[in-house]
Amino acid sequence: MFFVGVEYGRGAQKTPIDYGCEKGPSEIKKIYPNENWTLLTPSWNFNREECEQDRFSENLKIQEIIYNFFKDKDENFITNHLFFGGDHSLNFAHFKAIADHFENEDIALIYIDAHLDIHTPQSSQAEASGSPHGTNVRHLLGEGDNRFLNLGGKSRVALRPENLFYIGTRSYEPSEIDFVKHQNIFTTDGQDINNIKYIDNVIEKIKSKIENKKYIISIDFDGINPSEFDAVQVPELGGISLSTMEHILPLLRSTNLIATEFVEYAPSFDKIGTSQKVVKSIIDNFVK
Repeated sequence: MFFVGVEYGRGAQKTPIDYGCEKGPSEIKKIYPNENWTLLTPSWNFNREECEQDRFSENLKIQEIIYNFFKDKDENFITNHLFFGGDHSLNFAHFKAIADHFENEDIALIYIDAHLDIHTPQSSQAEASGSPHGTNVRHLLGEGDNRFLNLGGKSRVALRPENLFYIGTRSYEPSEIDFVKHQNIFTTDGQDINNIKYIDNVIEKIKSKIENKKYIISIDFDGINPSEFDAVQVPELGGISLSTMEHILPLLRSTNLIATEFVEYAPSFDKIGTSQKVVKSIIDNFVK
């Protein structure tokens, strides 16, 4: 199995920092030192002023690195890897590269996160942080910055609304939830998320809608209740308990699962002191 980590986290907050989730992949590498690792790292010096002037210009550079890394990989690599961020903006290039690889198929996305990440750059600027990690899903749906939409020289829309499934979202802005409702995108009820009967029904619904399509699972660690896991930069009250997470992850696996993403683990934010153990228990569900 192949492990791919991207040491980039500057898309995660309104004010970019360099001591957050970009440290996640190297910390995870310490947990799995004997795996076949590739670490992708920004090849340019961080210029805070330039980054703050155009958050998407700098972020595009790491998107291109990710896309170009995956575009020439063979079927064995594509279907036998785990992906580690970094912030959730990285999901865009990773998913798009895989969708372009399977250009004649309809790829689905199961998104486990506290946030919808479905802003346009404009609505994020108006209502939220204005940072790229809140726009990656909307870009996958074909709306946003044209520089992103044309990544790899292909303007093909990577994801269709009916193939997007949210689990555990509980924090969003008005334009995001309005878009989700208008597009009839699948979401869960935050109040019932730890009711096992409810969550089992959710998983069955998702499976029935995906049917035989290939799919990717994207796990943001801030989807977990911060009272049990606090090593994230953007924690939100409530969320999925660790016991519920351990219950649902095996249910989400199947032979049609292409890859799993794990993002926004920020080791330096761990005050509880158990983050490494939790991260390993979650990733272990997908290590072959």
